[in-house]
Amino acid sequence: MLANTTSKEDININKLYGELITLSKEDFIKKYDVKEEGLTDIEATERLKNLGPNEIKQTKPKRWYHYFLESLLSPFNCILLGIIAILIYTDIYLPETPSYANIIVIAILITSSTLLDFFEEYRSNKAAEELKELVATTRNCYKKQ
Repeated sequence: MLANTTSKEDININKLYGELITLSKEDFIKKYDVKEEGLTDIEATERLKNLGPNEIKQTKPKRWYHYFLESLLSPFNCILLGIIAILIYTDIYLPETPSYANIIVIAILITSSTLLDFFEEYRSNKAAEELKELVATTRNCYKKQ
């Protein structure tokens, strides 16, 4: 395992995060025209109407066949499918007695690669979706009194 050779002195905060991180509070407020007391109800309503709610949009989860097609058409499998196409020509079409052995071996490789990749992807994405459902988002609205 490689050790991390970067020390605190080697890290340039300005380079990583820009100069925003080093601005003082007063300079930040002045530069971005921020009100310390926050938005008024009218400003908040207007922004909500113009920009929409501050929520992450959930995408529809992929169906199982999408994962299967992605696994089947992976770069490794595409190369193997190309080899099968060549073998069909050289081992079946050209010789007088066709030989299917090489094609069968590569077909088994494609099948096993596809199934292993499919089950791994499908299970991990299902687990991620279940974790997303466990995370409850709540919206707290504080009214000024």
